[in-house]
Amino acid sequence: MVCTYLGTGHGSAKECYNTCFTLNKDNYYFLVDTGGGNGILKQLMKANIKIEDIRVIFISHSHLDHILGIIWIIRILAKGYFKKEYKKKVCIYGNDNVIKTVKQLIKMFIPKDFLLSIAENINIVEVMDGEEVLILNNRVKFFDIKAVKIIQFGFTMWINENERLTFIGDEVCSSYIEKDYVKNTKWLIGDAYMAGDEAEKYNPIKKHRHSTVKFISELSERLDVKNIILSHTIDNNLDKRKEIFLNDSKKYFSGNIFIPDDLEKILID
Repeated sequence: MVCTYLGTGHGSAKECYNTCFTLNKDNYYFLVDTGGGNGILKQLMKANIKIEDIRVIFISHSHLDHILGIIWIIRILAKGYFKKEYKKKVCIYGNDNVIKTVKQLIKMFIPKDFLLSIAENINIVEVMDGEEVLILNNRVKFFDIKAVKIIQFGFTMWINENERLTFIGDEVCSSYIEKDYVKNTKWLIGDAYMAGDEAEKYNPIKKHRHSTVKFISELSERLDVKNIILSHTIDNNLDKRKEIFLNDSKKYFSGNIFIPDDLEKILID
């Protein structure tokens, strides 16, 4: 399985796209979050990912920088279905708030001529805490991270019978998430906002409940995680971001650390 980071920036990033990524086997793509605008189309093009090859989309929560890109994807899909150019159906997963928002965006911005083709080809599905589905032919279980600002879901995916990849979103997760989903996961993907002195000074955990490099690294070391992927960062120092994040993470975590740039690929094995 390959993880492709389409974007690595936080909500106000200007020099990189908002955090979102795909997991794929062959030409079957699973897109996680969609960023905040039509830049998602450019990032998919740069990554050589055809929209018609995206089979499943999961949106963690309805903050602008995670959800607004979905309407551009739906517009392209709807047009393709309408013209009979696309034949593969798509499933969009999200919590109750996400699904309500997606449906409202469709109502507001999609031409009426396309609505029937959307209804016939795009399955928009609300998922519940603890619900399991198959994605990429792998078991996936969704969970509520118990976020403070707005309802937010993550997921854990079984890579094989014994090993998992877990995505925990961008807020500090609760103790039950740690015990039930993070502990012993082989790969942990977390949206870490800041690192080092900047994180200590600004304290995003206290101000916004937003996780940091230190938080995710300490969590991963304590719960026997093997690999961590950190993104969703500020973009005022992109040329040194990898170095800063890596050095900070190494203080607390002894496993493998990945700090991707936009369009970077990571082999998940």
